[in-house]
Amino acid sequence: MPGTILLGVDVEMANESSANYAQLGLDFLQQESIPATWYVTGQSLQRYPKPFADADRSGLVDIQSHTYSHLLLKTVLIEVPPGCTIHGKKDWYMQPGGTVEQIDADLDRCQKVFQDILGRRALGLTCPWCYYRGLGDRPDLLDIVHKHGFRFLRSFGRNEKDGQPVPMVWQPFFYRAQNFPDVLELFAHDYQDDFYYIAFNNLLDAGTYPEHLRRMAEHVVANNFVWSLATHDHSCDTPEGFAQKTSWLRDLVRYAKGLGIRFLTGSQYYAQRLATRPV
Repeated sequence: MPGTILLGVDVEMANESSANYAQLGLDFLQQESIPATWYVTGQSLQRYPKPFADADRSGLVDIQSHTYSHLLLKTVLIEVPPGCTIHGKKDWYMQPGGTVEQIDADLDRCQKVFQDILGRRALGLTCPWCYYRGLGDRPDLLDIVHKHGFRFLRSFGRNEKDGQPVPMVWQPFFYRAQNFPDVLELFAHDYQDDFYYIAFNNLLDAGTYPEHLRRMAEHVVANNFVWSLATHDHSCDTPEGFAQKTSWLRDLVRYAKGLGIRFLTGSQYYAQRLATRPV
């Protein structure tokens, strides 16, 4: 196959945007005949249990975790590129991570919500904001993540300046060096969404984003890469907002399918990698 896209949606708003995504996002996947992984915060799942449970049973949506309360596992310190403004800052921007105790409690609470509402614990976890090196430099956090049952992660989603894009040459890997050989890092490649594409390129809007994504899809085919593609439920509180938010995604999906790229969920890809990893 000429490459793989792992479409992951961070469903984190815990308001009408999340509720609408549960229905409209499923409609989108049915229309485009692709699967996706939704990384849902425990708060969102707890507030809107039925629509997410329905989506989880659809066969197209793989619902996994985005922590309970969108708690960062590591501190993010962004070196803002010259001429850009990131989160209102022009030089450095810092977003603190939680303490080990806070993280442990948050993930425990999240898994209890998944068990209560979906009848299972989450296998996958997207770490809020994502980090350079993922959790590779924090074996103590990997130990907590593993203890709570998570086996595939999207935690590596920033470059060496804690910014973006994240090079696609960095491909999914198991955390063998940290003694967690059954924990797979998926990455969040390129830009985490259209808003980061705008910010890190100092643009007025995302008008050139669809063309950029088409070139990235061609890059996937040329190198047989796995592209862990990220987007969010932001601004999806109305059907019009959802349509605007996903217009670039619909264009990419159709273009990628035309190139022969396959779409997998995080769970499907993890199962394939686990079955073929060296003993």
